[in-house]
Amino acid sequence: MHRFASMTSERPQHPSSIDNDPSELHRNEDDESSVAMLLADALDAPPVPRSLVKRLDAEITEQWGHSPQLTRSHATGTVTLASAKRVIKTSWWLAGSVAASVMLIVFLTGGTNTYAWATVMEAMQQHGLIQIADEDGNRWLDLSNQVACQQTPEETRWVDVRRRTVMVRSHDVETKSSTLALPGNASPTKEELLAMVLLDRPLTAESIEQFRGVRITHQEWEQRPDRGREIVELQVEFATQDDQRYELSLELDPKSKLPLAINVSDPPQDRLNTSSLTYLKESTTELQTRLQLASADLDTPADVRSLDRIAANNRASSPETKLPGMLDDSPAKARTDDDPASNEVKPTVDARDSIVSLPVGPANKWQPVSVISRNDEQVIARADLILDELWAERQIRPVDRATDLQLLRRVYLDLAGRTPTVTEVRRFLENDSENRYRELVDHLLDSPDYTSQMAAVWRSFLIPEGVDLDAFGGREAFEKWLAEQFTNDEPYDKIVRRLLLAEGRLAQSGPLLFYSALKLDADQLAARTSRVFLGMRLECAQCHDHPFEPWSQEDFWSYAAFFAQISRPKAMLENVSTVMQVRDVDRGEVMLPESEEVISPRFLGQEWEDQDDSQPQAPRRQRLANWLTGPNNPYFARATVNRVWSHMFGRGIVDPVDDFGENNLPVSADLIDTLASQFIDSDFDLKQLVRTIALTRAYQLASSSNRDDDSPDAIEERLTTFAQMNVKTLTPEQVYDCIAVATLLDQRNEASDYTLARFGNNQRDTFLQQFAAPATSRSEYLAGIPQALMLMNGSLIGQATHEQSSGLIRSLNAPFFTDEQRIEVLFMATLSRPPRPSELELVAEFIPADSNREQRYTGMADLLWALINSSEFTLNH
Repeated sequence: MHRFASMTSERPQHPSSIDNDPSELHRNEDDESSVAMLLADALDAPPVPRSLVKRLDAEITEQWGHSPQLTRSHATGTVTLASAKRVIKTSWWLAGSVAASVMLIVFLTGGTNTYAWATVMEAMQQHGLIQIADEDGNRWLDLSNQVACQQTPEETRWVDVRRRTVMVRSHDVETKSSTLALPGNASPTKEELLAMVLLDRPLTAESIEQFRGVRITHQEWEQRPDRGREIVELQVEFATQDDQRYELSLELDPKSKLPLAINVSDPPQDRLNTSSLTYLKESTTELQTRLQLASADLDTPADVRSLDRIAANNRASSPETKLPGMLDDSPAKARTDDDPASNEVKPTVDARDSIVSLPVGPANKWQPVSVISRNDEQVIARADLILDELWAERQIRPVDRATDLQLLRRVYLDLAGRTPTVTEVRRFLENDSENRYRELVDHLLDSPDYTSQMAAVWRSFLIPEGVDLDAFGGREAFEKWLAEQFTNDEPYDKIVRRLLLAEGRLAQSGPLLFYSALKLDADQLAARTSRVFLGMRLECAQCHDHPFEPWSQEDFWSYAAFFAQISRPKAMLENVSTVMQVRDVDRGEVMLPESEEVISPRFLGQEWEDQDDSQPQAPRRQRLANWLTGPNNPYFARATVNRVWSHMFGRGIVDPVDDFGENNLPVSADLIDTLASQFIDSDFDLKQLVRTIALTRAYQLASSSNRDDDSPDAIEERLTTFAQMNVKTLTPEQVYDCIAVATLLDQRNEASDYTLARFGNNQRDTFLQQFAAPATSRSEYLAGIPQALMLMNGSLIGQATHEQSSGLIRSLNAPFFTDEQRIEVLFMATLSRPPRPSELELVAEFIPADSNREQRYTGMADLLWALINSSEFTLNH
């Protein structure tokens, strides 16, 4: 056994011709002195410490598998005038000799192999899936994909580092899945993962942490014969950060540098564990199936599994040297050049052809969502992974996580439509559970305020702004019907079906308000339902073919034909009457504008079908509802996921949310389909979808970065890729409800939980009518002077902040409150956080320490007014 070798060259013994050049012997002495002094200054430096030279030598040997022998050549000295002259006269000759020597060394040793840990790791990374077997069980490793598996008589454990997932299957027990939680969310390096697996360490987060920063303290190799063949034995010694020592011996194939067997020294048990290695042709997905890790297999979408198999097949068919440990599953009969089958031209597999289900390309060619069963934790982990990979690909560094109090306010506004009460803020802060944010999300999803908030959100999608529905019970009646559906946890597809198939007189309100708002017009119903339920602006093809997407005028009117057979007067309606009713009839058609051509109903993206008049047809609306809400509809689940995401983030994965298409691509098609798959698999459970999005890492990021080197372009890129939370404007409903919470208006106490009185509240209805602002993106503020004046001088604000009428101000009159506590309550009630020290100092001017009762009331009222009019109160950040 030997250390890595090095080569050195000696200085030639014969002087060059420059030594005999008379002209060089009579140089100007001043020039010679100047050059000598420069050389003396440059070379007469302190010597490099010998310990540092040794460390450099060891590091280079570890990384490159070859020692430069720095310790042998290390020397120090000073330069004299005479030596400087010799350097000047011989430098060019010496440089040429050294160059020639180096070329000779490279020529003579170019074919020499060296073996080191780095070369072994590189070779293993190129060979896909590897099986490691010993007397205790089996291990598998795919280093390039960072997937490892460990099988013992007790269990099989699968770890996917990239996807942060862990699958564990015990005997006769269903596979259990969990998230691989790593401190700081830092993945292990491939070197650390390889060392762990080869040393047979447990595949746990604890082991990953133990091997983080593992280093090589020594390695050496020798080549020797073994049972009629040559092998290379590489000895590697490791040390962890806590100075645990491990020894590993690898028997390498000399040509491929791949290990054929490994021996691990196990000091605690005083034994040597020997393992053999086999290089497999199957993919990691196929191995999962063979090991009956069903849930792990299902966690990988079809396009990824296809790419995985393509890579495995490419490795299997590559013309590399056959290894003794490579599994051979080829037919026994070898094909020759004379065998016709050997000359077949096999079709080239394009990896892009395997991605058939993602919503990319022309929308009329989209395929249904590939439904993959995953539990909630798997979906959250996969969504996080997709965005992590997107940010890494675009070199985006996401901002830090928001503070707990920022998340508290954000999730209350998005899920309950209001800010938390002071009691709720304190209750959250007093909760010591590590999962208190998760518990908060679950609590809000089960609250009455969630159902009424979602009703308001969905009403805003379905009913156009500016439509007067007072004669039909007002929009409150529609929200009540929606809130009832959400309270009963009705699946979203059923809610949409009930909406589309609603029947009865318009005076009955409820879902019929949808038809009242759109005047029972087939074209308006087609335009609104395609936007809300399919995510497309199909009305752009109403008068002509769509200018940007592959939708024709016939596509729009064939979709509108599904609403043509609803009872209504033939003439165009300016208004609808309460005595009118919605019911299906057997007459009514649509025609292309400015033509007499009748258009039959046809589902989007499908071919015309010949109708069999001998068979009775279901009503058109029923056929539409069956297709639109079905799991095979390529648009419904994706559009719903995008709308919910937009509600939570202030912008959609496709933005605008109702403009899906080839010219408006999603930020991540894989993210949409991951969530859409869960949505379909859960039987369209809207609450589960909201919960999943609220628990993603992206939703919990801060809305500001405080980075000194930030540029507007960098911030915009983070916002569009969800690496930073958008600041969202509050809806008029949220503004009123937040004021009501902060100033103790309109509350009902049920089971000690705060619940807003959103229905039957005349003051609220009046405020909403006056505060209405143009409908736009949640991340754009378009409220104008009327809205600003209402917040500053409106009757609601005057009542809520006046010292005589404000419930909050009156409640602070209790004698046991100090002024500092009163100020803290005002901040908690409005901004959901205690005041900062600088703010305490500032607001002390409003409430001086020596103020009387009247001055204190006035100061608190002024402070409350200022807080309500602050941007921090009127924005969701």
